[in-house]
Amino acid sequence: MVAAIVLVLGLLAAAPAQAAGSAKFRPVMLARHGTVAVAALPARGAFGARAAHKPFLRLSQAGRTGKPASVSVSLTSTSTAASSTEQVLSSFGAVGLDRQLALGSDQFVTPPDPQIAAGPDHLVEMVNSSGSIWDKQGNLLSIFDLNKFFAVPSGYSFSDPRVLFDQDSSRWFASGVAFIPPSYGSVVVLAVSTSADPTGTWVQYTADNSSTLTHDQPKIGVSTDKVVISWNDFYEASFFLGQSTWVLQKSQMTAGSTPVNGAALGPDSSRSSPVPAVQLTSNSDEYLVFNGTDCGTLGGNCISAVGVVRISGTPLQGNVTWNESDLAIAGTSAPPAADQPGMPGSIATNDDRFLTAIWENGALWTGGNDACIPGGDSLARPCSRLIQVLTAGPSVNQNFDIASTGGGLYYPAFGMDGAGDMYVVYNISSTTQYVGVRITGQAAGAGVQTVAGGQTVRAGDTTYDMNPCFGTNMTSRWGDYAGAAIDPQNTANVWVVGEYAAVGSSSNGDVGCDWGTFAAQLTFVTTTAAANLTSISPMSGPAGGGTPATFSGTGFDTAAGKTVFAFGGVAATGVVCSTSTSCTGTTPAGQGAVSVTVTVNGVAGTGSVTFTYVPSLSSISPSTGSTAGGTLVTITGAGLATGQTQFKFGRNFATGVSCNSSGTSCTAVTPAGTGNVSVVAVVKGLTSNSLSFGYRHK
Repeated sequence: MVAAIVLVLGLLAAAPAQAAGSAKFRPVMLARHGTVAVAALPARGAFGARAAHKPFLRLSQAGRTGKPASVSVSLTSTSTAASSTEQVLSSFGAVGLDRQLALGSDQFVTPPDPQIAAGPDHLVEMVNSSGSIWDKQGNLLSIFDLNKFFAVPSGYSFSDPRVLFDQDSSRWFASGVAFIPPSYGSVVVLAVSTSADPTGTWVQYTADNSSTLTHDQPKIGVSTDKVVISWNDFYEASFFLGQSTWVLQKSQMTAGSTPVNGAALGPDSSRSSPVPAVQLTSNSDEYLVFNGTDCGTLGGNCISAVGVVRISGTPLQGNVTWNESDLAIAGTSAPPAADQPGMPGSIATNDDRFLTAIWENGALWTGGNDACIPGGDSLARPCSRLIQVLTAGPSVNQNFDIASTGGGLYYPAFGMDGAGDMYVVYNISSTTQYVGVRITGQAAGAGVQTVAGGQTVRAGDTTYDMNPCFGTNMTSRWGDYAGAAIDPQNTANVWVVGEYAAVGSSSNGDVGCDWGTFAAQLTFVTTTAAANLTSISPMSGPAGGGTPATFSGTGFDTAAGKTVFAFGGVAATGVVCSTSTSCTGTTPAGQGAVSVTVTVNGVAGTGSVTFTYVPSLSSISPSTGSTAGGTLVTITGAGLATGQTQFKFGRNFATGVSCNSSGTSCTAVTPAGTGNVSVVAVVKGLTSNSLSFGYRHK
């Protein structure tokens, strides 16, 4: 049982400290590497050696579990705006380790790191070294090796994919890093599609190819005129040197130009882990955020604030500027490892750097892992920090943790829909729960620091332990982030993807270390006061259904399919609501007296009325028999049942009645009689329509 989500509140008011002029850009060039046609990529690759994932790079040797968040912890109403509920519209199982291994045994990597983007007609998921394209019904259209997609140099391995769909240009953008042991020298790789169809051609680019620098977790954002990508630099995967940020000319990238003009900053040891925001509304400035509140883990970010950066200008104009505001907030700290059933503290939660950011109409959401003590708990747990910045100031509007008593919530990713509703997907686990995928969110207009009740959209199947598969001895690496993306064709909907612990295959050798990813389409549904059903006319009808009925009440929704009337749990058909107080429909089949209820937009209404099903007869065979009785007849109809049905021939009752389980056919032995008589069924005191039976002398 999942405990109620609790919130850690901690918003500190402080004037922003400007850091203008402290960051200087230098000119760079982005090299075009080639083009790739996704349709031409092989669906199955050559099998090579099993490859472990790039090692997790801490930003400081001091990186370890920190103190719980230094703010009060209280149980808070887990509600959205009073008129909104978060709903899962559709979902499907996406790429898992077994499916990824179809590309070759070098795809045997961990953790998953799933990302998702939505375009007009497709979904694109990138996980570790695999890319996949889906339709919006969850059908897999293509799966391919990202090493080939990005044209990764020989001997290198690909990692840390990011993907987004840019509505302004109707293009897909993807990024990642390729590295080579033992120095872990690396190169940042990017690709941009030539159309809105991700199954077509993409242009490949490379940036900052270094034989000694390890570029960790590059993250990408796109504004109307620039592409921004940021990462952390380590010397040979060991010593943190600082963050690097490249600003690229978007118009040249979408045109497939070579080279592409850029402006670069770093390695900058005074900052680490900036996250460019995925921007949903048109804006020339690109926003970045970084967490500077935990000096022990985040090294150079020791400013006790959230860094909010606005990058303006373009490389072609030569006027790229870094405009930074450092906003004081209650700090975060590195969380403890997460529990699994039978394996306490076995899932790595890494540190408290920010993982994703989303911006729309002046509101920016970001966050990451944190340590906090949930309400009703006595131990520090993995929590998820949620931060909302209003960039017009800028100012911090919300700063809180979501947590679960007795368990962990970790690796959050954020999405927003066109109305400003915010969505969060994250992992959940505990000593009684395997690692699963969970969602919550905050509807636009909801109270600050409140969220919708959490929902587990995909529970974990088993425990996860990477050590036997990869020859390691450590807390098991889990994904460094999840993914979320608005649907550009229906901006009221957001797609999310997360990972869960799956049951492995002995043939693939992944028993115990198998993972899967799960995608879901979410929305916030606006509801009104519960509908109220007051009457139905007529109040009875044949058991076979088909009776036209009129429903009266209040709060009905005139939109097709939004108002449902159920007869003993079975929905009426052909419902049409001409007004909010009157609807018509056709009764389903049923038996006896049933309760009729109404549901509008998934919300159960108040009030109920009773509808009585009258048994109905349709045929009798044979339709004649001896005046002495004793003729075995078969009677068909609806609402008939053994032990509850009698057949009356004129004034006399048949004997030996036996009915099938569906109540549509019975056999009986006729009583004695003369002439033509009416035959009716009597079920629980209710009398059916009549048929005719003729008595004939032998």
